[in-house]
Amino acid sequence: MDLYASVVFIHASTILLFFIAHGTSMAVAFKLKQETDPARVRALLELSRSSLGAPAITVVIIGFVSGIAVGFLGEWWGMWWIWIALVLFVVAAGLMTPLATNRFAKIGAAAGLPGRGKDPAPAVEDPVEMQRLIAAWSPLPIAAFGLAAFLVLLWLMLVKPF
Repeated sequence: MDLYASVVFIHASTILLFFIAHGTSMAVAFKLKQETDPARVRALLELSRSSLGAPAITVVIIGFVSGIAVGFLGEWWGMWWIWIALVLFVVAAGLMTPLATNRFAKIGAAAGLPGRGKDPAPAVEDPVEMQRLIAAWSPLPIAAFGLAAFLVLLWLMLVKPF
């Protein structure tokens, strides 16, 4: 196997691992719509947190770096498709991360889940607010956007149309 094929393999593998980690979080988002028990909501959000920790961030970084390396190894930087793919990836990550993370954090706080960081906010359970936040949010638009972005990226990488 040549270097190009090896780096493409690494890049494709990180995409698979990315979807395994993010699939857990997206499944949690849809399951939350059916939950009314704060303890179950906390457990689901902890599952989501654990699936998107340092290993998932590492996978994204390796995928990003290997994708750039493939661009150089394949001499693709003169083609429009790779630039469009790069911008789409950055835009999708830039939009999806705060949209989902902020919503999960608000729901988690209302469910009594402590915040993250050095000085986490105290956990005060508010089941009524938790239910209001869950009812006011649909994970479908963010899931559809993420899937559409992935399919466009996949098409760009496989077809290399321009």
